[in-house]
Amino acid sequence: MSGAPTVGAGPAQPSVLHVNDAAFTARRMIAEAGRRGYTWRYLPKAAPDQEWRGLTGRARRAVIGAAWVARLWLQARRHDIVHVHSASTLAHSRFGAPRFVVHCHGTDVRTAQYDPPRSAGIRAGLRDAEAVFYSTPDLAEHVLPHRADAVYLPVPIDVDDVEKWSPAPGRPQVVFASRWSPDKDSATQLALARDLVAAVGDRADVVGLAWGPQADEAAELGVRLVPRGDHAAYLRLLAGAHVVVGQAAGILAASELEALAAGSPLVVPVPLPLYSASPPPVLGGSVTEAADAVTALLDGSQPHDPDVARRWAREEHGVERAVDTVARVHRDVMAARR
Repeated sequence: MSGAPTVGAGPAQPSVLHVNDAAFTARRMIAEAGRRGYTWRYLPKAAPDQEWRGLTGRARRAVIGAAWVARLWLQARRHDIVHVHSASTLAHSRFGAPRFVVHCHGTDVRTAQYDPPRSAGIRAGLRDAEAVFYSTPDLAEHVLPHRADAVYLPVPIDVDDVEKWSPAPGRPQVVFASRWSPDKDSATQLALARDLVAAVGDRADVVGLAWGPQADEAAELGVRLVPRGDHAAYLRLLAGAHVVVGQAAGILAASELEALAAGSPLVVPVPLPLYSASPPPVLGGSVTEAADAVTALLDGSQPHDPDVARRWAREEHGVERAVDTVARVHRDVMAARR
């Protein structure tokens, strides 16, 4: 590859092509890398997720895919490292970039790698990658058996780019941050939604996203569904909430971390043992405790300091720390080639 290494703070930094994105990880890191003078670029995937029905659809998919692989092949040769986001993407990206770093984000290794048609390809990609990252602590059990040297890279958040918590005037809003789907433990979310509508529905709006296969069930319980909107509108929703309710899957994904970065009060209906080394400033731990915490936050008996939440988000998930880690691994990859 012909990309000239760039110089930031410390040793020369390889040029990098980030392929695909997940939870804005690539674009956030690229922005921070740009501030440091690194040459990091972005190539989106070939097309949005969609169904390709019939002969015409499959033919169109093949044409779009072939053109994308050719574009990747050309751009990969202009950069020192190809950093692929999502192990599922490797099924196509390996044709254009046989040498790569892979960044695992969730369903790719938590779900897709156990799907028989995709399993062998994903596991081969994990084994063959020059380096492997994974973005949430629960993914360790799905990644480390194949790559013991994989690096945990907490989901990066640009805290300074997130609007600060400022509860919207008028009727308070309790906002469910995640989609209503089994991978978020929607059964527990629905149980909490039922309890919250009963407990605070007379004085606050219980709000959720119109997103996910169980969204209609949430609406039937009394949750007011709002469109997903663009990312900026979503961040405003979190920052304007009186309380944000996080997912019930036992991890903090980008949505929960963005709420903390805003300084919004965050409640989760399950314990978070995977974060015991540095406990996040959240309330709850069970459906009952989460409902009680929301009630206490709304009536003012539970104090909340937004600066504590923002500080934790910066120290544990700040994009600056993420780029430090990724840049170091990229340099190690280049050194190993020599």
